[in-house]
Order: sequence, then C-alpha cells, then structure tokens
Amino acid sequence: AVVSTQSTGVAGDVRCKCVCKKDTSREIFISTAIDFEDCKCESVVPDNWMSVCMQKQCECNYEIRNTSVIYASVVITILCCSAMLLFVVMDKLLWKVIRMPRRVYEWKQTNLDKRNRVYVNRSMLH
Repeated sequence: AVVSTQSTGVAGDVRCKCVCKKDTSREIFISTAIDFEDCKCESVVPDNWMSVCMQKQCECNYEIRNTSVIYASVVITILCCSAMLLFVVMDKLLWKVIRMPRRVYEWKQTNLDKRNRVYVNRSMLH
C-alpha cells in the first residue's frame, strides 16, 4: 500500500520515499513537501509505524524528477506520430490524384495505338 503524507509539493518534482518492511508486509510512504536533509524515516513515516523506524527496517530515498523533460518527451512523441499519420494520409490522397490521370492517359494512348495499327495497315477500313 502507498501512503502519501504532507502532499503539498511543487508539481511533484521532488519527494521522499520510504519503504518499510513489517513482518511479511511492505508499506511505502511518500512525502512531497520535504527537504533532502529531512528525508528520514522519522519525518515521513506515521506514528503507528515508528517502531519499524526504530528497528532500522525502513529505507528512505530522496528522489528528484524533471517533469519538464517528461512533458517535452511526450509532446515530441505525439508530434512525430501525428506527422507520420499525416504523411500516410497525404500519400494515399496524392497517390490517387497523381497516379489516376496517368492511368487514364495510358489507357487512351494504348487505344489510339491499337486503332492506328488496325486502320493504318488496312486500307479497306478507311
């Protein structure tokens, strides 16, 4: 189970995370409004778990994450996926617009060639 205490941090960029083991269970306590120096078991863990703190069965870590880098990565990924999707859609549309008239032209040219071969070589058909 995760228990969060003192949850008044700045956008969740820093936190003190304590993992405590009591018998066979494991509890995680998180505090977001705490300094690096105060990231200790006594400052994060609630009073009913203090006995575990005193037995040195809690491990506390001060964690810092840069949410602006995470945000930028997500935005760049979404933009790349959107650009690829737009490329595929435009490719399908332009393929029909550019290639179809050429096929019609080729068909007309083929028919004209066939007519010329038949009518030019046969004087009776004129």
